[in-house]
Amino acid sequence: MPTIPTENYLIAIQTLHDDEVPCIPARVAELMGVSAPTVSEALKRMARDGYIVEGRHPEVELTEIGHRLVVALMRRHRIVERWLTDTLGLDWATAHEEAHRLEHAISDTVAERLWASMGYPDGCPHGNPILPPGVMPVEGGPRLRLRDVPAGEPVTLLRISELAEDHHDLMVFFQDKGFRPRQTLTVLDRAPLHGPVTVDVAGQSVALSDDLAAYLWVRPLTSGPASRPLAAGVA
Repeated sequence: MPTIPTENYLIAIQTLHDDEVPCIPARVAELMGVSAPTVSEALKRMARDGYIVEGRHPEVELTEIGHRLVVALMRRHRIVERWLTDTLGLDWATAHEEAHRLEHAISDTVAERLWASMGYPDGCPHGNPILPPGVMPVEGGPRLRLRDVPAGEPVTLLRISELAEDHHDLMVFFQDKGFRPRQTLTVLDRAPLHGPVTVDVAGQSVALSDDLAAYLWVRPLTSGPASRPLAAGVA
């Protein structure tokens, strides 16, 4: 069985892949908040244990075993997040922090009972998918970051990046401003030189920096309504 630190590394690697960020050791170190030598040693152990592929590409790649394990871990995290928000009434930011602690502790049996008790929700509060046990993510149609949407084009919010979830104040901001999955957004204006993006959210005008708009994954309305959250890690 993998250790909790190994599980956290797997989640970090998959999170980078899901957001199409080059998954090089330096990015893993930055996300984990550790030094380059620490990451190097951890990746060597993970390669030895069969969770990642070593030496084929500059980017870190998961093996099939590693990928299946991390999909199950992230699924458990999202079920707990949904339970903490829907049943216990926690805000998004606090639910993420608590779920990060609980995801390593609860069993699959408990996770499945929680999922069933909520009526089998298909996504976490931020839109990241909760698929049936053992089902791997599949392609879900076109998507892009909100920062890449031209002015005047309405889009559907698919999900908030997992990379945003470790920033407590940012998740509070997104929740307070109404950035919820399946919400229709319209870019009203784009300032030049990567300036603020002004977005209409349910009749409210919200200004976002280019960096913040990059955390929001959307789909053009012309591609059809989103029937479920987009599977993470696919395009």
